[in-house]
Amino acid sequence: MNVSRASGLAGGLSVFRRSGVGGWPSAAFPAVALMALMTTLSPLSAQEPPAAPITLFPPTVLTPAPAGEAPADTGGAAELPSQPPADPQSTTTLGEAPEYSGIQVDRLQALDVESLGILEVENGGLGLDAWAGSDRRLVERLIAALPSEPGSPVLQALATRLLLTNARAPQLGGAANPDVTAVAPQGTDFLRLRAERLYAMGDLAGLNRLLGIVPQRVDDPWLAQARVDGLLLAGEDEEACRQVAGAVARFPGETYWTRAQVLCQFMAGQRDQAFLALDLLREQDPDGDPAFYALTGLFIGGQAADIDAASLTPLTMAMLRVGDGALPADFAEGAAPLLLHGVAPLAKASPADRALARERLVQAAILPGDALAEAFDGFSFEPSELSDPLVAAKDIGGVRGRALLFHAASRERIATAKAEFLLAAMTEADAAGRGYAMALAVRPQLATLMPGLELAWFAPTAARSFYRVGRFERATAWAEVLRLDGLKNPPSLAAYEDLKPIARLAGSTLSLTAGAAAQPGEGEGADVDRDLLVMVLSRALDQEETGIWPGLLDASAGQEPDADLPPLARLPALLALGDAAAAGRRGETVVLATLALGKAETGELHPLALGYVVSALSAVGLGGDARALALEAAAGNAR
Repeated sequence: MNVSRASGLAGGLSVFRRSGVGGWPSAAFPAVALMALMTTLSPLSAQEPPAAPITLFPPTVLTPAPAGEAPADTGGAAELPSQPPADPQSTTTLGEAPEYSGIQVDRLQALDVESLGILEVENGGLGLDAWAGSDRRLVERLIAALPSEPGSPVLQALATRLLLTNARAPQLGGAANPDVTAVAPQGTDFLRLRAERLYAMGDLAGLNRLLGIVPQRVDDPWLAQARVDGLLLAGEDEEACRQVAGAVARFPGETYWTRAQVLCQFMAGQRDQAFLALDLLREQDPDGDPAFYALTGLFIGGQAADIDAASLTPLTMAMLRVGDGALPADFAEGAAPLLLHGVAPLAKASPADRALARERLVQAAILPGDALAEAFDGFSFEPSELSDPLVAAKDIGGVRGRALLFHAASRERIATAKAEFLLAAMTEADAAGRGYAMALAVRPQLATLMPGLELAWFAPTAARSFYRVGRFERATAWAEVLRLDGLKNPPSLAAYEDLKPIARLAGSTLSLTAGAAAQPGEGEGADVDRDLLVMVLSRALDQEETGIWPGLLDASAGQEPDADLPPLARLPALLALGDAAAAGRRGETVVLATLALGKAETGELHPLALGYVVSALSAVGLGGDARALALEAAAGNAR
């Protein structure tokens, strides 16, 4: 379902160098210019009461019957997405990794084991009735099909919240759910299914919190094993081995527990018992886990045999950590998401391994941006590299090159030089598909730069990055730099016009038809694909847009249609999404939205698919997440 981006998109919004726009005035950004922010691009501007929404999608998508506790969210932007909206169901985590440490779980209310969760509405959950009306057999198949690494960080975070929500399990046929406090304890199938997806998607903190509240009476060997895996990856060895000691007797036929017991015995210094158990294990299951047998050499002779990166598990990652072993080459780039949490604690992990693992987890909205910044700080560089970071980073390439640019920016005190390093770092990260992670990592450094006319060449990148992580006021300040500089410099004016659609998706009152791009297809540099995407997304957010559809006049003039634009490959999922949203089936809507967009980056997806997803999320009370997704797509598809 991917379509090719228009030329120049990979590098972000129009990028200007000081030499390319002309001489920049040395005067600082005038204070009076800040007054204009609230009247042009700012999403916080006073707004007129919205007109009736213009129908874009089937009426069933736009006029749902919300279930129970989730009133429909119109997607208005009275507050920044980084702040809790008035509707708790539309809480968004744009620019923030989930935080579970402060969440209190009331076990007394969780009598239905299948419905266990750690998130309530007030801390990001989707409500007790998230699965109301959904058929269990359908939901189970949909959850099992969720990709381990969705292309959208916003949808990854939203799907994770759904899987962690304390919600009544769906019923066969979509029947109404009984009161959760009135049912007898059931099986663990639905709990296990959600835990399996969390395991595959790599949300270690959420998985550990969820499995930590599973009652002791539950005898599910997979849940018990996942509990130990999560504890070992988190470095909680003592609790993991306590769980292992109890599970050896409860699950005598599972060789996993014997292997885990051997590791615990080595960690406890019980070498004789470990050797005895290891000998018995070799006899019973000689081919069970080649990596495990290879890594026992770390505890016997201090040297492990070669292992295949694909054979590593949380248990064997713990063996590498405890036995001071080394990772196979190129492990961090291709490893399963959950295993990435085990890279940083390894003494022999290279800085590149640590940074790649953190980069992937930050890009997936699992870890915060400062985790990547910390990994970048773990690199050391030669004096020759530090003397000219821009040239050296191009020669080095990869994550080390990005780390060099980050390091150079962090120690630079001259604003123009810092901006050049940040521009190069974000451009390289975008090209590598890690632009969201870099935007989070450099956000504190960006915040130290004051918007000013001398940095107008950097303003498009700064504004786009702040929009990307939900900091709209800062983004608007940088956009205003372009507006002021555009009075004399046409390239800045063009860049300012390029930012208007993104500002509109952030909630600005500025109509898409009010700027220079009002006439689609006209004028040098017009980008019909991007304009069409923004129009679709804005209409999906129920924002009134009165202009004609971009590209319509070109098509009516007899030009050939875009042959590179494929049909909607996931059309069935989109149609099912419309049905689920129309009926107010919140959980099903989130799962179908994630499936409909798949693993592709949002900036590469079909505009209509994105529009359906944004509209559907907004229709079930998730307007904040819908707007975050729209901004993510627009930022990734900028000129």
